[in-house]
Amino acid sequence: MQLYLIRHGQSINNANWDRKDEPDYERYSDPPLTELGVRQAQSLARFIASTRSSSEQAQNVGEYRHSINITHLYSSLMIRAIQTGSIISETLGLPLVALPVVHEVGGVYLKTRINGETEISFEHGVSPACLRENFPALQLPQPIPERGWWQGGQEQVTELFDRAQRAIEFLEERHLGTNDKVAIVTHGGFFNYLVRTMFSIRLDEHDNRNLPFWFSFCNCAISRFDFVDERVTLIYHNRTDFMSDDLVSC
Repeated sequence: MQLYLIRHGQSINNANWDRKDEPDYERYSDPPLTELGVRQAQSLARFIASTRSSSEQAQNVGEYRHSINITHLYSSLMIRAIQTGSIISETLGLPLVALPVVHEVGGVYLKTRINGETEISFEHGVSPACLRENFPALQLPQPIPERGWWQGGQEQVTELFDRAQRAIEFLEERHLGTNDKVAIVTHGGFFNYLVRTMFSIRLDEHDNRNLPFWFSFCNCAISRFDFVDERVTLIYHNRTDFMSDDLVSC
């Protein structure tokens, strides 16, 4: 199995991040892509399409790193990831399948300060009705509640390694030992938990913010991991060379 992890395109929250300390800064609980984010996703989709090959012949090392013959495409159920995955799906003619377990750290929520106290909103993300109206081609292998897929509130940091492990187990159960090329549109924070879980990196520390390192993952960057004989090999990480400089954001 080849696993391609893709970060969604630039969202409104990503674009406004540098303004987070300003009084009029507004954070969205489930932000959509910006215009730049759409262009990033289109650039990535075109790049993947350009690398497709029908040849099953053995490739040399140089050729091997370029081919991205994706056979399965998954996405989290956050709007920015669905939008990114939909653009890739339409370009490649490949079904987009929902994989809620790879959502961003924390889930769908907002924090507000009221009388000196922090309150967490209780939201549920996109609903089946919203998906039918806006993303009718998205496949839902498992039904989600009519109110929305998210449980409400903010996810606890102690739950993240368990969720990352469940995501990896899902992939292994369905694709390990095959020639499947699996792509997942996920998120920068959760990417770090996936990588740390795959390579058993500092599993004693649940909070990424307490670590002296971080795996940078730019918008619509792509990273490849090969699962062969119970071993995971990192082939490349944070690839953005298919985008012009003005498209790259991290």
